[in-house]
Amino acid sequence: MRRVLPSLAVLLASTTAHADRPASTGFYAEAGVGASGHLGTARNYSAIGPTVGLRLGYDLFSWLSLGVALSTASHEATVPPPPDGEWYQLYQGRGDARLGFRVDSLAVFAEGGAGAAYISSNVLGKVMILDPGERFTISFAGGGGLEYQLQNRHYAFGLAGTYWMLPQFDALQGVEGRVYLRYTYGGSH
Repeated sequence: MRRVLPSLAVLLASTTAHADRPASTGFYAEAGVGASGHLGTARNYSAIGPTVGLRLGYDLFSWLSLGVALSTASHEATVPPPPDGEWYQLYQGRGDARLGFRVDSLAVFAEGGAGAAYISSNVLGKVMILDPGERFTISFAGGGGLEYQLQNRHYAFGLAGTYWMLPQFDALQGVEGRVYLRYTYGGSH
């Protein structure tokens, strides 16, 4: 019994120290990299490509954030030749909201928003995904992920997935997976 009590006290003390890991709330910046691919018939005409994203915003509460999400993806067009080996970029910007909850150092969240998208080339017009001269569309996106809060309350790493749709580009749809680093400027709640 004398050996069990000190061991139990050490275990409880270490658990309390790890459980008290407050995350910052306030203004945040998030940068991520990953891969993006198209769904439906468009996947036959576009290869999976790299994507880079940036999010800026403010945590209204510990469970709600509002901000702006910007991303760009680069894809190789796999349309019948000619042309052959042509790449295009897809740029998206939208207003964004995130709902989530945290248990100790892990957070689970859902996010989504609406905005606009621009495509850099008309190469997908060859397969009727784009109309002649069409480059801009509205965009919708939604997804979720998992975030790990570091000991320093300002930093977190995360893994997220997003589904997006561009209605005017023949309802072009895709998915994106990313890893990211988030820095929050404020205090903890």
